[in-house]
Amino acid sequence: ERTMMRKHVELGMKMVRTTPGVNADVIAMIEGHHERHDGSGYPKGLAGADIPVFGRIAGLIDSFDAMTTKRPYAAAKSSYDAIRELNGLAGPTFQRELVEQFVQALGMFPTGSLVQLNTGEVAIVIEQNRVRRLRPKLMLLLNSDKVPVAAHDTIDLRKVPDAGSNPGARWIVSGLEPGAYGLDPKDYFA
Repeated sequence: ERTMMRKHVELGMKMVRTTPGVNADVIAMIEGHHERHDGSGYPKGLAGADIPVFGRIAGLIDSFDAMTTKRPYAAAKSSYDAIRELNGLAGPTFQRELVEQFVQALGMFPTGSLVQLNTGEVAIVIEQNRVRRLRPKLMLLLNSDKVPVAAHDTIDLRKVPDAGSNPGARWIVSGLEPGAYGLDPKDYFA
């Protein structure tokens, strides 16, 4: 099965090579999206700078997408957990600088992520905080009893205390996988 699955790169290359007008960078991206910085990837086992930059970028994005998508052999991870895993793979598996730029672009809790607060409330990230990545703007979905809220209030974590001793303090304690508590982030973005 693994051998069959790995043939998708070769099959994809046959398709794009016979399609007129496909940019060479796109071809390099398709061919290199499963190559890894340490040479452990496929189909050619390329390493480091031998992997075209668009292939390195596509491989990072493809891995994040795979981690956050339910698959027959694995549950979907929360965006936060996927970002943490990619950070752990920076250096050996993925070019460290590209991982850093990817995290800068998405944030630690990407827009559309479900999160649980210290209060037990569940919210969805609706806007990034480029200065304090762990303090995005949220839309409240469930109260602390995990009951849907009547009004989807927004909470800008930049503007509320983050100290544990303050009774109004709120912070994100964990990212939640898509579908947690029956919530689909797609339902909140038109």
